[in-house]
Amino acid sequence: MEADVSGPMSMIKIDGTKIKHLREKQGLTQLYLATAVQVTTDTISRWENRRYPSIKKDNGVKLADALNVSIEDILENPTREESETQINSPSEKTAKTIKTYGLKKTWPLFLLGITLLAIAGAFLVLGLPSSQQVSFKTERIVPKHCTPGQPFPVIIKVTGSVDSSTALIIREFLPEKSSIQKVSPLISSSGIKNHTIKWLKKINSNAVFAYIVSIDEPEGNTIHFGGTAAIGKGAVAPVPIGGDTTSTLSKYHWADTDKNNTISDSEILAVYDQYSDIEGIDTFIDTIEEIWLGSGYKWNSEQSSFEIIE
Repeated sequence: MEADVSGPMSMIKIDGTKIKHLREKQGLTQLYLATAVQVTTDTISRWENRRYPSIKKDNGVKLADALNVSIEDILENPTREESETQINSPSEKTAKTIKTYGLKKTWPLFLLGITLLAIAGAFLVLGLPSSQQVSFKTERIVPKHCTPGQPFPVIIKVTGSVDSSTALIIREFLPEKSSIQKVSPLISSSGIKNHTIKWLKKINSNAVFAYIVSIDEPEGNTIHFGGTAAIGKGAVAPVPIGGDTTSTLSKYHWADTDKNNTISDSEILAVYDQYSDIEGIDTFIDTIEEIWLGSGYKWNSEQSSFEIIE
């Protein structure tokens, strides 16, 4: 049940203890929640320590999503005070029951209740469904070679056994002399800083992240890529992204895998299979089609561009 507070904005009462328990149970950090809700880590700390018992409903929705629960699971129990009052001040009927039957007759029932609670607690701790345990892996796909100053694609694939949506953070670290052309899925400009791309996204089982980048370094240099992934369920800390980590700068187009200055049928088909379904970078294939339709290409180092041979 949501507890609204009168005022210009909708407010809800949250239970900081529940929030902290859910966060620690899933191995999430306060920084992760702060990033998801777009607040500071100090704010998350104050929420967990019940210094801010009421927050904006919009923030509550974001917080529940980041914790992979419904908003009702983080709300303060509205009947807590009433329950405490009933415990501290037994009703007349309860008092008569205690007086009539005595403590000795009610003691077995008390022990039974404690035993059932202990069994339920053990089940929750040890008997969690396997769906709560998430296994996932990441793979970066980088062309074996690329051309100085020319754009080329990088893909990060995430696959896993996730049967419900969960939050994912991808951090991709780029070479210093790099320039980003496009990013998919789209992110705000604040998501690209200090040669790092940051994605925060909900996924179900599989997801694809991609970007188009150019590197302004001399031919022959080897460029290096790195990054980490952190998922909302089942991961205590970010893990390195697997797959390719290097590419070599050369005079050959990145799609020309055999370096023979042509784009063959098999090479153009491989490009379509890998990149055509990625939203936001599909138009990037146009240049490769032009080379494929021609007789070949050559690299003009003075103009820093490819010349298509008709």
